[in-house]
Amino acid sequence: MKSVAEQMALIRRGAEQIVPEAELVRKLERSVQTSKPLRVKYGIDPTAADVHLGHTVPLRKMRLFQDLGHQAVLIIGNYTALVGDPSGRDETRARLTQEQVESNATEYLKQISKVIDIGKTEVVSNGCWFSRMSFLDVMNLTSKITVQRMLERDDFTKRFRAEPSVPIYLHECLYPLMQGQDSVEVRADVELGGSEQLFNLMVGRRLQEDAGQEPQVCLTLPILRGLDGERRMGKSLGNYIGVGEPAYDQMAKVMRISDALLREWFELLTDGHAAGILRQSV
Repeated sequence: MKSVAEQMALIRRGAEQIVPEAELVRKLERSVQTSKPLRVKYGIDPTAADVHLGHTVPLRKMRLFQDLGHQAVLIIGNYTALVGDPSGRDETRARLTQEQVESNATEYLKQISKVIDIGKTEVVSNGCWFSRMSFLDVMNLTSKITVQRMLERDDFTKRFRAEPSVPIYLHECLYPLMQGQDSVEVRADVELGGSEQLFNLMVGRRLQEDAGQEPQVCLTLPILRGLDGERRMGKSLGNYIGVGEPAYDQMAKVMRISDALLREWFELLTDGHAAGILRQSV
C-alpha cells in the first residue's frame, strides 16, 4: 500500500472539496498501520438507462481508491431513484415507476463495470433496508433534521424565493436523509459525490454520528460540462456521451467539443496532467 502522502496526492487530483481533509489523513494513517482498507461509498440512482461520462468522474475516483487497496461500496439507489435527488434542480424531478428503475439498474451495472472493478466491489441496493422500514422508522428518520436546516439547501432556497414560488414537495425532503442513511447502513468511511451533493453527504456524517459511528469524509468532484460547453452533462439535455455507446460515436462526439473544455475534460476524465498535455499539443 502506498504511503499516506502518496495516496493524498492522488486523491486530491481533480477533487473539489475534501471535508474534513484532516480526518481523511487520519483515516488513511490508520488504514496503513492496520492494513484495513477504507470503505469508500458512491451511490448512483438508475433514473435512466445510460451511464454517461459525467457519471464516470466519481466512478474514476472510486476506481482510484480501489487501486490504492481500499474497498469500493456501490449503492444502487433503487429507492432513492423513486424519490428523485433535488440537488442542483430548480424543479421537482419526474417520478419514475419501480419497474422503470429496476430495468435501468440492470443496464447501469453493465456500464459501470467498464470503469470500476465490479468483481471487487460491494454492490447493494438501498431497497434492502428502505423496503423493510415501518412508518415509525420513517418518523424517526425525519426527526434527525429540521425544516430550517433543509431550507438552507441552495436549490430549495431558490425555489422558495422564486416569483412565483416553485413547489417543494415533501417527498423531496426525504432524499438527503435516505442518502445519509445509506452511509449508516454500509458504515462508509468516505463518500464520493458531485459538488452539488455536499449537503447530502454532510447529512450522512450527522446520521452516522447519531448512530454512534465514526463520520464519513465527504469528497466532492466538479460537475462535468456537456458537449454544449455550458450546462452539466445530462441525457435530458442531449449533451452527453454514453459509456455504452459505440466507440466511433463516442469519438465523433468528443471531436465536437470546444477547446475551452479540453483542460476540464483532461483533468476529470484522464490520468494525465492537463497542463503538460496541452503544452505538448501547442
